[in-house]
Amino acid sequence: MAGQEGLRARLIVTFYANSRPSNTGPTAVAPSDDSFKSQSTACSMTFSELLAPLVAPASLTLANYRTLAPGVFRSIYTITSPLPRPEKFRHHTSIAAFEALHALEIVFDLVPNSPVSSARPLKLAVFDMDSTLINEEVIDELARSIGITSAVAAITARAMNGDIEFEQSLRERLALLNGVRADVWEDLKKTVTIAPGARELVDYLRERGVMTVVVSGGFAPMASWLKEQLGLDHAFANHLVVSPPTDAFPFLHLSGDLSPEHPIVTPEFKRHVLESLAREHSIPLSEALVVGDGSNDLLMLGAAGLGIAWRAKERVQREAPQRLNGVTLSDLIHLLRGQEDSG
Repeated sequence: MAGQEGLRARLIVTFYANSRPSNTGPTAVAPSDDSFKSQSTACSMTFSELLAPLVAPASLTLANYRTLAPGVFRSIYTITSPLPRPEKFRHHTSIAAFEALHALEIVFDLVPNSPVSSARPLKLAVFDMDSTLINEEVIDELARSIGITSAVAAITARAMNGDIEFEQSLRERLALLNGVRADVWEDLKKTVTIAPGARELVDYLRERGVMTVVVSGGFAPMASWLKEQLGLDHAFANHLVVSPPTDAFPFLHLSGDLSPEHPIVTPEFKRHVLESLAREHSIPLSEALVVGDGSNDLLMLGAAGLGIAWRAKERVQREAPQRLNGVTLSDLIHLLRGQEDSG
């Protein structure tokens, strides 16, 4: 998006108070734009004044400011070319200082050629599954069923933080699961829990006609179950080999191997799913939302018009285009609503 000439865009800046009611602590009081004062420099300044030099040489005009919900506020700016990338703001030291000073998380979204009052253009939403749409890491739940939780969880944590390659970590963890009963998924479906706000967010997207997709480095039986539970349009995940009964395991069981007949859901494959669906349905990537929490989500987060690292691992919080922490995925609805749809 950077360097596009002759464009006029909306820069949507959404402020989430850390003390908003969906988190913990007292209800935040809605400020006016001028009440956000930065004390990181000798002269106090409004957020608009703080932002202006970061978008230069583009010009910036505050078009609208409003409270969306208790503890959630939004400023909409019109901005002229050359258009910067919104992650430029999110990673700037002055923005980080402002967030820390006011106990806020700020999400930046740049939307070209879109009226100030309209909803954010969106036609495709792609989600990670584990620790995003559901609360658990399914592979850790599988490990718990055979008593090797610590060994598998340690590899999972290293993978999600990006300390080892995702495919390597997946194969290492799966090798430890050799012998798990093939019908274990039925037990997991009774214990896995859908994340708070996931149903509300997906329902909102479906009402708007947005294509919804889960693409997971987890496993196809659980991704397909989640697709049905939430009414998603597509589900992509890893397929495991099921072995026949043996002397050691006299029942159908997982072999600990990935199926060679299906693609492995690597970070590159996740991005491929996003780009392929967008191309197939003539959807600009600028009109795609991606939500995930692990390092294997970073490529697809970076490819989307709005990529949100949700309650993410430390490395992902640092590197993702945008990030948000909270207790309910319905917080993301505030990023998408138009002026008349707010509240």
